Amino acid sequence: MLKVLLTIDGSESSDRAVKHLIRMVTSSQPMDVHLLNVQPPIMAGEISPMVTLKTVESLHHDKGEKTAESARALLDDAGIPYTFRIELGPIAETIARYAQNNQCEQIIMGTRGMSAMGNLILGSVATKVIHLV
Repeated sequence: MLKVLLTIDGSESSDRAVKHLIRMVTSSQPMDVHLLNVQPPIMAGEISPMVTLKTVESLHHDKGEKTAESARALLDDAGIPYTFRIELGPIAETIARYAQNNQCEQIIMGTRGMSAMGNLILGSVATKVIHLV
């Protein structure tokens, strides 16, 4: 069975990636789908020093759950089973590490559609993931 990592960020582009995966599943072999949302770490200056680690973890979890609502609804409506995870860390590196650790054979993710020049100057998560895997 093909093991696929589907990364989501709650954007329209992310939903298009989910719909692409749904088309793939319905037109080919069954897949072991891993749905992943990566939350970037909160920088020290972004929160009060009085906020506990448990509160930060809860914020990440809540944001990850909210981000995944649309993707999960699409997959549930299509009857496609999946494993859902929320990870914390640098986005591209965390995606690449998750794919490697879980032996995913394909990664499906949306892009923002930046121009080639924009990618050269700013980079993008999709480009970084391609280089890392």
